[in-house]
Amino acid sequence: MSDMMPHARDGAGARRQRLDRELDAEIGRRLRARRRARRLTLQQLADISGLTVQQIQRSESGAARVTVVVLLRLAEALQTPPLALLPDMAPEDPAEPEVEEPPGATAHDLAIGLAQYLWKQGNTRGGAR
Repeated sequence: MSDMMPHARDGAGARRQRLDRELDAEIGRRLRARRRARRLTLQQLADISGLTVQQIQRSESGAARVTVVVLLRLAEALQTPPLALLPDMAPEDPAEPEVEEPPGATAHDLAIGLAQYLWKQGNTRGGAR
């Protein structure tokens, strides 16, 4: 039985890495779309946010993990709620009303939203295979 345990962990680890890459890519797409919607160049966004052009390029391409701090700085620079940069998290219950995010969402709200997204992705994708 113990011989099976490493394989199970390897599969879960590979699945988690794939989900992480998908999340990084989706956040990057949202960042790029918001930047372009605001008609900002990479350099302009870098100047406003205090980040480097390279950091923003790597974030937009999904090549770099976007930390909460970087996400909050970019959201502020783009004048958009931080949760708008995360993938949509539709309620499980269709009867549950969607709630608009207040403009002053905190890092705590962002962390909760991200945790909910990761939990949902792990349960919906992992159980289907």
